[in-house]
Amino acid sequence: MRPLLTLICLIWMTAAAGAAEISIALTDERVEVDTSFAGAHLTLFGAVTGVENAAEEIDIITVIRGPASRFLIRQLEKKNLIWAPGDTHIIDGAPGLYLTNATRAIADIAPLSDQETYRLGADFLEFTAGKSTETAGGAIAEPTHDALYKNAFLTEIEDQGLYHDRVSGVSFKKGALFTVNVDLPATTPVGDYGVAVYLYRDGLLLGRDSATLTVNKVGVERGIYDLAHQRPVSYGILCVVLSLFAGWLAALAFRK
Repeated sequence: MRPLLTLICLIWMTAAAGAAEISIALTDERVEVDTSFAGAHLTLFGAVTGVENAAEEIDIITVIRGPASRFLIRQLEKKNLIWAPGDTHIIDGAPGLYLTNATRAIADIAPLSDQETYRLGADFLEFTAGKSTETAGGAIAEPTHDALYKNAFLTEIEDQGLYHDRVSGVSFKKGALFTVNVDLPATTPVGDYGVAVYLYRDGLLLGRDSATLTVNKVGVERGIYDLAHQRPVSYGILCVVLSLFAGWLAALAFRK
């Protein structure tokens, strides 16, 4: 029922507006993550106004961007006869999830200036890659501006399905209505997400719209997450106690 109401609203907006504009809505604005979470499937509905033949005249780019996160990356180094992990480098400020869908390759739709301004594509994301240094306030990253670690990070996170630049992910329906199917991986981080859509024609940005998406843990997962982030000392002590208890049970079982 909710997707149907969304479509009706978008059709009404299409009829009411005159200038070229774009509007979007999500089937679900909240994703709940529990112990059985194996990913989620979302559908983004949209409508274009002020364009006679939307499927042939215009291009659309959609971007789903997760909260800024911190990642650790280590390069393997050869030490004598073995390969071992080298120094830890911190990737700071990169979104935990970054998914784009477009009618064509983004480079063929938007000019370079727009790609840089709106961060259209993983190659235009701003984040730092630096060597981890311990301070009194915790680990910080000393910026190295080393493209090697940035490229390695992008390759790895794309392999995990957390980043992708997808072409032909936009499907036009009747008239100026369109949909975009989005699959969130099982490793989707929690937090508030930004959903943005851009309308282009012949390299010119005609309009844009945005929406929000929240990914939250629920049930036992939520309790553990809150404990780990709000009371890290208590969480650490609990983990140690549980480990000792598990070890004691294992020793008891082997005795028998």
